[in-house]
Amino acid sequence: MQTQSVAPPLGQRARGVLRRGLTPLVRRIRRGSSATKQRSGQDPVLQRQGDRVSAALSALEQLEAAEPALPNTARPTEFLALDRAIRRPEIADHLHTMLPAPLRGDWDEHEESVHRLSAPIAADVVVLAKFDLSEQVKFRAAYGAARCSVAVQPDRPNGASGVLAAVRSHEIVTRYAPGLIPPMLGHGDAGGGQRYLVERWVDGTPLITSEQMAAHLAAILEGMGQVHRGYGIHTARLSALWGRFAAQWQAVREAGLVPGDVADRVAELIADDHRLRVSWSHGDLVASNVMATDAGVTIIDWEHATERPIMHDAAKLHQFTADKEPLLDLLLAEWGRKTATGGYRPAEELALLHARFLCRAPSRMAELAGHQRSGLYARQVTRQVDLLAQTLAR
Repeated sequence: MQTQSVAPPLGQRARGVLRRGLTPLVRRIRRGSSATKQRSGQDPVLQRQGDRVSAALSALEQLEAAEPALPNTARPTEFLALDRAIRRPEIADHLHTMLPAPLRGDWDEHEESVHRLSAPIAADVVVLAKFDLSEQVKFRAAYGAARCSVAVQPDRPNGASGVLAAVRSHEIVTRYAPGLIPPMLGHGDAGGGQRYLVERWVDGTPLITSEQMAAHLAAILEGMGQVHRGYGIHTARLSALWGRFAAQWQAVREAGLVPGDVADRVAELIADDHRLRVSWSHGDLVASNVMATDAGVTIIDWEHATERPIMHDAAKLHQFTADKEPLLDLLLAEWGRKTATGGYRPAEELALLHARFLCRAPSRMAELAGHQRSGLYARQVTRQVDLLAQTLAR
């Protein structure tokens, strides 16, 4: 396995870049048009987005200079910026899958919302994280000719590292389910509490829709099943996994997010304190993280991977895949063949994971108040409640 580390001067330079705020790159973005100048002076959301773009491009410039697995250039290159995405005016067709779905296809550079800028980086596409709320910027970049990508992200407030979680996943998944994860080309410390991971580009198509996810569900379940069997399945008591589950569920009840009968049944399951089956889990099995390839499916973005109840990934699949009733039957048939000794039934395990996801809702809704994607999250919560009720009925 190839492992790369960035030299200390990069960390020092990156910290300076990330703390400086406005940089010449942002000033170049704002000089693009009089309309941009006016908006950047009046709209704090637009100003913050410009700051994040600047921090990402500055950090990427330093990383390209230090990481052998990445191309680099000293020549200023023209880019277009729209929302949280930055790209060259012309990019290879396969790189469009790197962009958020609404931003794929050609951009009209004369549109007021599209800004021109230049930066001495070799990447073709740079995309900031969807929920980029931390002090340090989190982003991905892709390189068409080199057919690779890099993810740069800060450690989480609790000290956990998404990059290190992905590196551990490469070790496990490559051993037990070859092809289910992209090849790793390098990883290291970018300084200032940030790490990076370089991976080979996956030649495939992101599933994008819940219908496409349903069509490939059997392959996803089989691939992750191989990981479970190879890594091993053990059990843990619910209270050992989530000591504050009862109090957190009470907060969900008080927020009025679930019907009374559903809330009561979940409270009973929590009080039972039985055992759940645990193995290696991807953590975010949504359609955009699954690529359909000629060889089957490849799952990307393992930054949330760790040991978890196996029904964690099943709950994600249940939430983001179409045909809910047939899906539920298949999930319980494939991952519910064995019940832990002294444990919950598989349907109860799945229901508890749906409930566990909902425990984040009260604080997450408050955190996202005023954020442009708060409405999207609220709709996800509503769907989660419906799925919880359906699963409890099994």
